[in-house]
This record gives sequence, C-alpha cells and structure tokens, in this order.
Amino acid sequence: MEGEKQGSPRELTNFTAKKKMKSKRYFDEAGHEGKVEEYTVDVDTFLKEQRKERKKKIKELKTARQEETKSRKNRHILKKKNKQETDVRKKVDPYPGDAPISKKKLQKYGRGEKLDTRGMKTKYHQDTFSRKEQRVKEAVRQAARSEFLLSEEQGYLEADEGEETSQITQHDMSSAVDITSAQKYFELELNQFGPYRMNYTRNGRFLLIAGRKGHVAAMDWQTKKLMCEMNVMETAQDVKWLHIETMFAVAQKQWTYIYDNQGIELHCLKALDCVLRMEFLPYHFLLASANAKGYLSYLDVSIGQKVAGFQTHLGRLDVMCQNPHNAIIHLGHAGGTVSLWSPNVKEPLVKMLCHGGGVRSVAVNNKGVYMATSGVDRYLKIWDMRMFKPLQNYRISAGAGHLAFSQKDVLAAGIGNVVEVYQDCCRHTMTKPYLSHRLRSPVANLQFCPYEDVLGVGHGNGFSSLLVPGAGEANYDALETNPYQTKQQRRQAEVKMLLEKIQPDMISLDTGALGKIDTKTLQEKIEERNKLLFLKPQKIDFEPKYKMKGKSKGKKHIQRKKGVMEQEKKETIRKIVQLRQEDKREKLKNDKRYFGPKSVLDRFKKKSEAT
Repeated sequence: MEGEKQGSPRELTNFTAKKKMKSKRYFDEAGHEGKVEEYTVDVDTFLKEQRKERKKKIKELKTARQEETKSRKNRHILKKKNKQETDVRKKVDPYPGDAPISKKKLQKYGRGEKLDTRGMKTKYHQDTFSRKEQRVKEAVRQAARSEFLLSEEQGYLEADEGEETSQITQHDMSSAVDITSAQKYFELELNQFGPYRMNYTRNGRFLLIAGRKGHVAAMDWQTKKLMCEMNVMETAQDVKWLHIETMFAVAQKQWTYIYDNQGIELHCLKALDCVLRMEFLPYHFLLASANAKGYLSYLDVSIGQKVAGFQTHLGRLDVMCQNPHNAIIHLGHAGGTVSLWSPNVKEPLVKMLCHGGGVRSVAVNNKGVYMATSGVDRYLKIWDMRMFKPLQNYRISAGAGHLAFSQKDVLAAGIGNVVEVYQDCCRHTMTKPYLSHRLRSPVANLQFCPYEDVLGVGHGNGFSSLLVPGAGEANYDALETNPYQTKQQRRQAEVKMLLEKIQPDMISLDTGALGKIDTKTLQEKIEERNKLLFLKPQKIDFEPKYKMKGKSKGKKHIQRKKGVMEQEKKETIRKIVQLRQEDKREKLKNDKRYFGPKSVLDRFKKKSEAT
C-alpha cells in the first residue's frame, strides 16, 4: 500500500459479513504483503471479555478514589485533633447527652400509676392510651429537668454548738449578712398615728401602710422611694393593694375608697360600709370585705359592681383570710368556729369548731393544704384542709393575735409585742421557735414579703422589716410575678390578667371540678325517662260538703265525688302527654335526619318513618 509508512508489521482486523469469520493480513518491513491467515472467532465471547476488562478498570478506579477520600478525611480529623489539643477554649464534653434525673424528682412531678392497656378490647384504644402515657412521661421528665434551671437556693440559719437559733437577734444577723440583705432590716418609727396595718404587692416590690388614725403611705421598700403619703382624716381599718401597684383600697370609717399611687381618690365604694377586713382575689378581680355588722360582700374591681353579699348572722367579722389555692374566704368567729365562704352560695360551705373560745386569727398556706388558727384558749392549731382534721396542737404563752404563712410554709405568730417564727411546724411537732423578736408595742399585722426572706410587722409605733432566712421562694416566675418589671411590662401584664380573668361562678372547694365536663350520668338520664313513662295520677281523697234539700243524698254525693276525681285525672293525663311530646321534640332536634334536606314527598311518608 502506497500511503502507509514503513515500519513494524501492523495488524488489520476486518469483520466480514459472516458473524464468526475474521481475517488478518501481515506486512513485512518493506511493505510487501505476507501470508494471509483466516480463522473463525466467536464474537460474543470476545465482547464479554472486553466488558469484564472494563469493569475491572472501573473497580480499580473506584477503589483508588475511595482510598484518596479516606486519606483526606483522616488528614482532616488529625488536623482537628491537633487543634483541640492546642486550643484550650474548645473542650470536649466528658459527659455527653442529657443529665440524669433522680427518682425523687420524677416522683415529685409524677401523675399517678400507669394505665394497664392489656384489658382493652381494641388495638386502637391500646395505641391511643400508650401514646398518652408516653406524653405524660415526657411531660414529667421535662418538669423534673426544669429544676436544673433554678439556680438560686433557699437560705437557712444554723446555730453554733450550745446555741439556739431563737437566741440570734436581728442586729447579729444584719451584721453577719451582706450589705444588700442588711438593708432589708429597718424600722419606721411612726408614734403618732398607730397602730399600723400593712400589705405587700404580689411581686414583693412595694409596701403599703395605714395607721388607725388616718395616715396612709405607699413606697418602694427596697429603694426606700416614697410614692405617696397622705392623711384621710378619719380612721383607717385596713388597706390592700389591688391587681397592680398603681391602685389600692383603704377601708375607712364609713366607706371604702380606692386611690392611685399618687394619693388621688379614684372611687368611693358606698356598697362596702363599716369594713373591718379586706382580701383581694387577684385572678378573679374580686375585693372581698367583712364589716362590723356581720356582712360579707364581694365587689368586682374590673367593672365596679357588687357580685354577691351575705349576712353571716355570726356577729362582728374582724378575723379574715383567703385561701390562695381556691379563693375561698375563711372567717373566724367569737364562738370558736371558722366558716368557709364562696360568692356562689349564701350559706357557709364548711363550718369548723376549732377552739373552745373565740378565734383570734386564721392563716392558710399557699398550696391551700394547711390552715393555722389561734384562739383565746391559748392554743395554736394546724389543720389539714383536705380532711378538715387537726394535725398539730401547740400550747403557747398567750393567744396569738396574728398569724401569717410564708411561701415556704414558715409560720409567724404575733403574741402581744413578741413575734415568734416557726419552721416546718405543720408536718413535724416543734418544741421551740425558729426565731423570736421583741417589739416595743403590740403587733397589729403580719405578712411575709413574697420572694424575699423578710417579714413585715405593723405595730403601735410604726413598721418593722425583719430578716427570716429560708422564708421566701428563691426562684420567681417572671411571667407570673416579676419584681423587676418595667412600665411597659406592667401594662402588658394588666391586659393579660383582664383577658384571663376567672368568673366568680368558678370558685369552689374542689378545684379539680373545673376541668371536668358537666354531663348527665346514665342513672340521671334513666330516672328522668322513668318519670315520663311511669307517671301515674295521684290518689285524691275528696269529701264533698253537706248540702240541704236532698242534694247530699248517696247517689248525688258519689256523683260529685267522681266528677272531681275524673277532672283531676284529666289534668294529670294532659301533663303526661305534654311531657312526652316535649321528649319527642328533643329527640327530633338531636336526630341528624331532622336537619337533613326535606322534599315535597315527605307528606306521603308514614308517621313512624317521618319521625
């Protein structure tokens, strides 16, 4: 061939028309044609071999790439490890995963025993109840885990060997604690207008005091900033903050007045006259008051209307407190009884005989489980409000005129001019007080400051703020009560409280009844149906009057008697028919077919089908 270069012999392959034939030609170095060899080759086997070789090459390439990527990853991991070893700030967590939760905390937030799903009929109900159990478990876990976020711890007081905590004075305590805590112990000497009643706001930030002779003052007691000060020029029996710190109520000699935080009179409540004690229910916006005439009244502050009012017929009402758990009002009486009241019932829900003499003071803890009472008989009693039975019975030196529970169930008692504080006196029997403080004048009022280890005492010579370690809740909920809220937050909180206001009809002893559905039981439905089906005419004993001129003979006498009885039977039958017709109408209303589309041909249907 002329166009080709000389060189090593080439191999030329040409497939002929036949499937299994292949020809090869060889050329020498001079380019002369050599011998021609013809032989047969199977094409399918040849193609298979080529495919196998390709697959092998592809596998080799893949393995090589994988090895390269692995080597790169290993280099990257080595670089990271070297960085972590060199960089001190980036530490590896030695305890990965969630922190373990103790069994005590899980039991604390537990919701009863687990449901047994084995006895259920269908698998659908078993699955639904098992899902509910899983949700409950997760909720309990989250509630127990939330305690890790409560960073603050409750305070406490420990005495040295041979000493008792009741021997430690307030001066010793204030000198030992830090500056901010030492500033919380102070006294206001107000000798002219006492004795003083006092009240803290729900967030524990503001203080309100009122003297018997008309002196009223509101202040931020932590910064000692005075908000307002005035004299109402008549006797002030009691004072209470309302839902926020911009409004407060003062029970004066004749009427009850509402003022703002600048001392400006907003309202005169003539419906509340001769009031001796007041309690404000924050979730219901109700101002409950008890007066000298034995009258208990409830006034809705949001609308300014009187909701309820009852005459107790139990004399002068000067002992009063509220149960923060269910908003029930507790009243103490001269006969030694304590009565529980709700605005929905005109009579007391519960009446307890607590003391042999008159009741001097009553207090209920925040959870509504324990009630403390003191009487003229010099006894201090702790009651379990779940069973209405006494738990503890203490004999004290004199009848405690004032009692108050803290957020941690620490009880303070005002006995004359001495204030005694008892720690955990409800569950365990105490022999000695936790703290004791003597004043120069008799105690007029007691209240623990929320979220602070402080006890406020109103007395004849003014006001005293005492330190009580372990009395207040260490961690507060800012969405519920925020001691550091701004003006904008206060406005938003007021609007939210008004939107979430609870109606007074929902106040009851059993708080669990609020979550239940008010439906008729099967027994009640059967009884109502039986009244309609088996209603019989009543027997009538009628004796006609005696008449003259033969009108009361035997035959006429019986005729008159039968006529009256038949008339009564007809009236009872009419009533039965009316009741049954009403029952049918109710069934028709409840029937879905009653609301279905009607046609013109419905008039040709039978009565049984139509109904």
